[in-house]
Parts: sequence; C-alpha cells; structure tokens
Amino acid sequence: MSVRNTTQSVLDLAFSLLCIGPLTVVFWRGTFNAITDIAFRDLPTFESRWHPALMLYLTGMFMKITVDLTKHSLRDILINKGSIFQSFASTILLYLDSFFGVVMWVGGFNLLYVFPSLYWYSLTGVLIISSSILMVIKAFHCTGSVPLSIYTDEYENVFTPSNYFGTKFDSSSTYKVILDTIFTYSVVHTLVICSWWAMWELENRYILFPCEITVKDIQAWDSVILAYFLVFVVVVINSSVKNMREEDGKFSKAATANFVAFLSFLAALNFWRGVWSLMDFYFFPSMGLWENLLLSHVVGFLGTLCAGCTLSLTQSSEKDSSNPEFYSCEYFSKYGVCGRQNQYEDLDRPSETSPLVMQV
Repeated sequence: MSVRNTTQSVLDLAFSLLCIGPLTVVFWRGTFNAITDIAFRDLPTFESRWHPALMLYLTGMFMKITVDLTKHSLRDILINKGSIFQSFASTILLYLDSFFGVVMWVGGFNLLYVFPSLYWYSLTGVLIISSSILMVIKAFHCTGSVPLSIYTDEYENVFTPSNYFGTKFDSSSTYKVILDTIFTYSVVHTLVICSWWAMWELENRYILFPCEITVKDIQAWDSVILAYFLVFVVVVINSSVKNMREEDGKFSKAATANFVAFLSFLAALNFWRGVWSLMDFYFFPSMGLWENLLLSHVVGFLGTLCAGCTLSLTQSSEKDSSNPEFYSCEYFSKYGVCGRQNQYEDLDRPSETSPLVMQV
C-alpha cells in the first residue's frame, strides 16, 4: 500500500471515530431520548408502556418500509432531474428514514422492557436466540454499525435501499420488493434490535456495571476504551477474513466471519454506549433537557448532512455477503483530502454506466 493510500485510510478511520460516529450517536441520543420522554413521561413502570411502545414500533416499521419503497420508486424518476432537486429529495427521505428508524428502536426497546424484562437469564436468552437466528438466516453481519462503517449520500446508495433478498425495483417485481422490504424490517431488523437491546442491558446491569470506571450511565469510559480496542482489532483482521476462500472450508469460513461480526457488533455497541453516556455528561450540560435534546438532534443531522454521510444515521439490514466486509470507511479514499464533490453532479448526463445508454 502506498503512502498516499495509507494516509487516506488512516484519515478515513479517524474521520469515522472522531466525526461521523459521534455525530450519529448525537442524533440518535437527542431523538431517542426526546421520543421516550414524550411517549412515556406519565408511565413510570415498564408494564404500563406496552401500548405506546407497540404503536411506536409499528409506526416506525411502517414508515421505514414506506420510505424504502418510495426510494425505489423515485430512483428512475429522479435520475434525469437536476442535482438540486435530487439533493432536496434525498435530504427529505434521509431525514424521514433516520427519524422513523429511531422511532422503531424506541418502540422495540420498550416492548422488550415489558417482556421478557431485565433478568440476566432473560437478557442472555434474547441475545442467544436473536443472534442464533440471524446467523442461521445469514444476516448477523448487519448488527455492526458506525464507527466501523460509514455510508456516503451518493445517489445509488440513497435510492437503492438494501433488503434481505436483494430484490430490485421494476415493473415486473414490484410485489417482490414490497414483500422483501416487509420481511427485512419485520424479521431481520427486529432481530437486530433484540440483539442490541439484550447486549446493551447486559452491559448496563450485569457486565460492566460492577467494574465501571466512573458512575454508571454518566461516564462509561470502559465502553469507550473497549470500543476503540475492538475497532482496531477488527480493522487489522478484516482483510484476512475477507480473503478467506472456499478451500478453507465453508464451516470454518462462516464461523470465522460470524466471530469477527460479533467483535464488530461489540465494538459498535460499546462505541454507542460510551459516546452516548459521555454526551449525557458533556454535551451542553447547563442547558435545559428539551433544548439539549433538540440541539443534539439538529447538530447530529446537519453535521452528517454537511459531511455527505447522512445515510449513516439510518439503520438497515441485509443478508450477509459471501465476501464479508467488516470495516468499510471510505471517505477521503473516495473523495480525496480536499473535500467531497457534489455527489449528484452530472447524474442527468448520459454516461457509459447510465441506464439511458445501457446495452441490452
């Protein structure tokens, strides 16, 4: 690897760890806590929360499905429109995708607080069952998140949302895309929520709490240290796992990939847990609660929007790749160190890869 490529790779990782990752958590913190306060302010016990939690979960899932189907349907319509119009449509859709993604997670978490509750055996059971099912259906790799992966707001990325079976939108397969999207969020994404909830609460209540460096849920420095350590471990071994061949044995390859996926899952979860707790303590602590949460929401969204990485705020699920990539942070490697270009520029001009000139 050349010095230039090495420098860009280091900048990519630093950009993810120090900029896009924290901005993503800041957005989710403000949105998650605000929705929780609105929905459950007068419901002090978990048992009384099941109805609003169910409504939030179903509303979030319905809107996520609707937004994804809208992206599919608008892809070919907007391809020849001006870059300003494309950017505007992309921003609206990404905001709705991000916001209702948080809504779905708030509902999912609070449903799980109602049942199966917070006993250690309940949490362990949910983690084992949800993770096992995800591994069986080959979708466990999507439990990872920032800072090990950042997603740029390119036209193809925004308007070609991922789904489990990888179906594409066209006139002959509309119902397949609808069914695939419903399955992706109602089954796969729900299992991801279960895995995150179980591991998050296990760490909060049984694993890291006894040895917390400072006060629990105020400054979770142990999670930050663990996250950074695991991130560097995954980055180091990622290429080796990616280059494993079928000759090494299918079971051996799958087991290794799932093990690294679990490390990626732990790295992402502890990064979120640690940064979230630090933001509770350091993010304008003198402000009132609602002003703080609103500012957190706005700063997180506008920060990622200006960086062209708003797609990182959304949470999507898909089937595991046959060549898994557990570290995917290409920003300076893609756009150079002098900043990014207009990602929608010249999309209205036919090119060799444009559908308008594609040879059949």
